[in-house]
Amino acid sequence: MPEHLIDSLDDPRLDVFRELKKTNLTRWSGRFIAEGVRVVKRLLASELEVESVLVSRSHRHRILGLCLPNVDVFTLPQSVAEMVVGYRFHAGVLACAQRPGQPELATWAQPDSRTSFLVACPNTTDPDNLGTIIRIAAAFGAEGILLGRGCADPFSRRTVRVSMGNVFQMPIREADDIEAELRELGETGKMALLGAVLSDSAIPLADCPVPSRAVLLLGNEADGLPQSLIDLCDQQVTIPMAVGVDSLNVGISAGILMYHFRQHANRFESQRDSKQ
Repeated sequence: MPEHLIDSLDDPRLDVFRELKKTNLTRWSGRFIAEGVRVVKRLLASELEVESVLVSRSHRHRILGLCLPNVDVFTLPQSVAEMVVGYRFHAGVLACAQRPGQPELATWAQPDSRTSFLVACPNTTDPDNLGTIIRIAAAFGAEGILLGRGCADPFSRRTVRVSMGNVFQMPIREADDIEAELRELGETGKMALLGAVLSDSAIPLADCPVPSRAVLLLGNEADGLPQSLIDLCDQQVTIPMAVGVDSLNVGISAGILMYHFRQHANRFESQRDSKQ
């Protein structure tokens, strides 16, 4: 673990960490930034390739023992670190890593694939909501997430932090044409497409049958799912709410829906195992 004690604001080795509130250049360079001690620890423990760590001197003791021999560690005074990143650096530690490759759609779309539960987000634009969905999907056993091109960057600093590092293990695919890919998952992969909607004609969640292979579609919080994707769905499902309440945050809805599907999947798997 090569540690570099830096006092100069102009050191070019710090360029990837500069003005993080104003830019997401790492997206186009194939990198991403993780922030905070817990998240960086999870990154260092993952299989992703970590390039460097930036840490303030006051947080140095919390991270050094975890860094790998090939990871450069840049240790800075707090004041210099804040001038580099462009904001008050309470978290005290950042890491830069290579973005993982995307899973091939074919790995999910084979009819005999062991993949049983995916989440699809066509247009989740808010990074907090996307990070929450990733964290919930990991908690309830989703095997992958399919994103439309209108979604927030799944490896933005904010999304990574809100996901609490669960993005490091979750297979995520950004589709060029999410409608076409969902159609392939349904037709070729024989996965049921379940659309979460606000509609009196949709099946209440408690009454919704849970297939053995399914994709849960979650809409944009402001506009829901586009009609073209609703038309693709095998089933529309809704969460009943009290009179006068018209909607839930998409992250909260994702938690309720995925918990329901996971509970049913557990029962399905137990029944299957008992017959073997």
